[in-house]
Amino acid sequence: MNRRFPLLWLVPIVLVILLLGGCASGVHATNWTTIVLHDGTLYAADLEQVRALDAETGQETWAFPAQPDLRQYGPFYTVTLLDDETLLVTSYERPGGGFFARSVGVLRALQRGSGQEVWPQPFAAAGEFVAPGAAGDSIFVIGNSDGNVYALRIADGMLAWTFPTRNRVWATPLVVSDTVYIASLDHHLYALDLHRGALRWQFKAGGAMADRPLMLNDVLYIGSFDHNLYALRPADGSEIWRFTGANWFWGTPAGDGGRLYAADVNGNVYALDAATGTEIWRSRVNGMVRLGPALSADGKRLLVASENGTLFGLDTADGFVLWQQAGQGQIGSMVIGGERVYITRINAPQRVQSFYVETGRPIWSYPPEGEK
Repeated sequence: MNRRFPLLWLVPIVLVILLLGGCASGVHATNWTTIVLHDGTLYAADLEQVRALDAETGQETWAFPAQPDLRQYGPFYTVTLLDDETLLVTSYERPGGGFFARSVGVLRALQRGSGQEVWPQPFAAAGEFVAPGAAGDSIFVIGNSDGNVYALRIADGMLAWTFPTRNRVWATPLVVSDTVYIASLDHHLYALDLHRGALRWQFKAGGAMADRPLMLNDVLYIGSFDHNLYALRPADGSEIWRFTGANWFWGTPAGDGGRLYAADVNGNVYALDAATGTEIWRSRVNGMVRLGPALSADGKRLLVASENGTLFGLDTADGFVLWQQAGQGQIGSMVIGGERVYITRINAPQRVQSFYVETGRPIWSYPPEGEK
């Protein structure tokens, strides 16, 4: 069984960078942190705790646990909105806290309004949950570094089904109606039945795929470590077109109907015709890019985050870099809400920040500058 993929050496380098740097609190990150925006509140994993922050001001509403306790909880990495009342958070913990205890990936459901635990007990898997999951029709689906895709019942956290792949699963799934689309480092994108986990089809690329596909105009778009961006038919996974970039496509593309925007890990940013894959323009930002770009609501700004901690605002008309905001640490995730963009940082004193999409001007940081 071949588990190798092109440029395999780069993945350990990226992870080693994370392992070597500790955040301001002394927690050593092995993964990237994520953020969710819902109904005026940000829910952020910042290693030590999961926090609910007022999106307007950055003021903390609640935190889980109330006080950091890494002997029992965390570090926390991802947050997913399960429904209007419930959040799902992931952590990588050492049960019992003993020196020889083996770390496991842990899933917990929290009340969105209070941060109180919902499920009778957490769900644990052998590997780390690297990316957030996705929910649909009372089922939550998430991939794990042990190579499995897990589906849990949202109501109680009980396992509904498991689907094995042939390598680690670092990608967030996409749930559309009764189908789950999820990629694996085994070079495959899988389409699974949401309720049974049965395989509907699989598409094989020339390299690993490490993020969620984008569904746009009834077409699936996904990047691969083989330098290609693929357009696929969601009914059967057949290929419509492919575009070859200068390096890996890691993050999920963004789109506005007629155009598709993607960035490769070298910092090349592409605008493509969504129907044909024809290149419209190409730009470049400084630093390695893992995250997929984010598109403003009016379609005029494309935000790109580099691994060196800089956030860039590009004009979607021609790819011109209009502004950039440097910062400490690495940007773990970003989400746009109206005229604002929110990001998480690791290995930095400010773990969550807000900027204006149009100008890049800072709005607030959490914790406020000067606080730890």
